[in-house]
Amino acid sequence: MSTTTTASPAPAASAVPLPLRRSRTYWVWLVGDTGQALGSSIQFFLVPLIVVLVTGSTAAAGTIAALGLGGRIATTLVGGVLADRHDLRRMMVLSGVMAAVVMVAMLVATRLELGIVVLAALNLLAGVRAGLLGGASDAALKQVVRPDLLPAASAANQARDAAVSMGAPPLGGVLLGIGAVPALAATAAAYLVSAVGALALRGDFRPAPVADPGPVRAEVSAGLRWLWARPELRRIMAVALLLNLGLNAAIATLLYHLATTGEDPARIGLVSTALGLGMLLGATVAGPLVQRLPSGLVATVGLSMAGLSMLALPFVPGFWPTLAVLTVSVLGAPAANAAVFSYLMHQTPRSVVGRVLSAVELVGAGATPLAPVLAGWGLATLGLRPTLLVCAVICLLAVVAVASSRALRTLPRPDAWGAAAQ
Repeated sequence: MSTTTTASPAPAASAVPLPLRRSRTYWVWLVGDTGQALGSSIQFFLVPLIVVLVTGSTAAAGTIAALGLGGRIATTLVGGVLADRHDLRRMMVLSGVMAAVVMVAMLVATRLELGIVVLAALNLLAGVRAGLLGGASDAALKQVVRPDLLPAASAANQARDAAVSMGAPPLGGVLLGIGAVPALAATAAAYLVSAVGALALRGDFRPAPVADPGPVRAEVSAGLRWLWARPELRRIMAVALLLNLGLNAAIATLLYHLATTGEDPARIGLVSTALGLGMLLGATVAGPLVQRLPSGLVATVGLSMAGLSMLALPFVPGFWPTLAVLTVSVLGAPAANAAVFSYLMHQTPRSVVGRVLSAVELVGAGATPLAPVLAGWGLATLGLRPTLLVCAVICLLAVVAVASSRALRTLPRPDAWGAAAQ
């Protein structure tokens, strides 16, 4: 299959190109996607805490949370095939409705005290829903905006994600303080917003016609082969795997250490706030950086900032300097993420975009469950500083993977992406 692609204009594009801020289709998509992101973030925060309230067992909470994550990981690649075979708009509507139904079912199970087995089954169903249908919204972005607007749209999405990551846990805490039933009802409402947003989208989100789609396994293999044929995309996946593992393990190590040393829970929560603040600050300048600078430079600097900051973390004295390092570490992440994601979307044909995005998500998230394991065992056997050093070495490997990839380092500015692909 040829690696050169020509993305079709968004259906809503007019004869005179409009900037992103005046694209009604993008704003409708953003509202729906934000509903899904907010619902997912609040759900991730709420469900383990509700299990603790119901059972009094942190082990049960961790097991049920792992079931949901496992369901998502196990079905992500199949979800990519579905996104390439079916109308993305319909999938987005179905995703929002199904997520809301699962939240309402959890509400009923909590209200009627149906027990831990029912909650576990519902959280597993929620994870399967996310794996099969959750990727449709990202895949639809290729049809929502023109190719030249993908970097700006990706940068705006990074700002939105940073705001959600900062706001969702406090909002979830406030809602849970009112009660588990109102909290779950609000989460269901957020998912319904995503369904309504998808319903309001205008345009053609159907897949390209295929004479014989073949079995699911063959479709997954075809998408993976397309991705593997691109050296810069292969390297991006390797970097995502290493950085996600190293960064998440370092953060989990800090959180576990603070918790076991009797630190005030409010101060522990500031770790997530520092990361969210860094992401939000970085997102404010991500748009201009991605548009004006070579994408390879933006990705290399942003990813290296995150990786190299972890080398300083084991030697930073005190709580507040640690938060400062965490904030600085993610300043370049929004621009790097926007550059990489928009390049990936620009180069990937509609016929395989779902499978490619699901493969990237699977690789990026696949190592995440190892992070708390590394943090917990490291603290128990090595102590704080040696565990953070192990995390730093993993992040350093990611930096080496970035710096040693000429295909990734030399990606041009967005206006030259077509020529680079050829």
